[in-house]
Amino acid sequence: MEKVLFIAYQFPPRGGPGVQRSMAFVSHLREFGYEPIVLTVTEDDIKQGRYQFDESLMGRIPHDILIHRIPANEPAVWAKRMMELKLYRFFWYFGFHRLWEWSLNWNENALPVAQQLIREHNIKLVYTSSAPFSVMLLGMKLQQTLNVKWVADLRDPYTDAYAWQFPSKIHWLFRRRFERKVFSKPDRLIVNTPAVKELYLKRQLIEPSKITVITNGY
Repeated sequence: MEKVLFIAYQFPPRGGPGVQRSMAFVSHLREFGYEPIVLTVTEDDIKQGRYQFDESLMGRIPHDILIHRIPANEPAVWAKRMMELKLYRFFWYFGFHRLWEWSLNWNENALPVAQQLIREHNIKLVYTSSAPFSVMLLGMKLQQTLNVKWVADLRDPYTDAYAWQFPSKIHWLFRRRFERKVFSKPDRLIVNTPAVKELYLKRQLIEPSKITVITNGY
């Protein structure tokens, strides 16, 4: 069975809609000949970030799946304090390169662990789940440095979606540049609707042969 490093920032026991797709994939990958090794955040990170916490979701994942948890170091406490002082927007505007996603710090912590897991388990395939989209930088780094295949799964569009906010139109344009630079790099890009596939092909973000639709199941 081929091993795959399954990188998902949002993963049980975190609750909410963002974990459902990754949870289902990990639960069924063995049926398709893949053995997932999960890399995600710690349970303390979920609690400290005040995200939904649902321990029951762990019961839906095979008990013998290897799960490695790395501290996220989200700037949640600092950001809350800056919001109370009404200073966060200032830092968000001028420090957007570090604050565009709070998960950005996790990449630095996760990279050496991911590299070690790939070498230790002779992994040839890396899967990343986004959002957060900064996790794609980790997948790209592993692809470039360790010559592994990289599959990037996008649960949502990024700059074309309503769910993400930006300090200004300039910051939005920089993120559009990020999409053009990064979205073309995966060996396979998975999106969850035909409409998103059509959108990305229209924007010429990726070659038609490298993008696939896997819809959400209910």
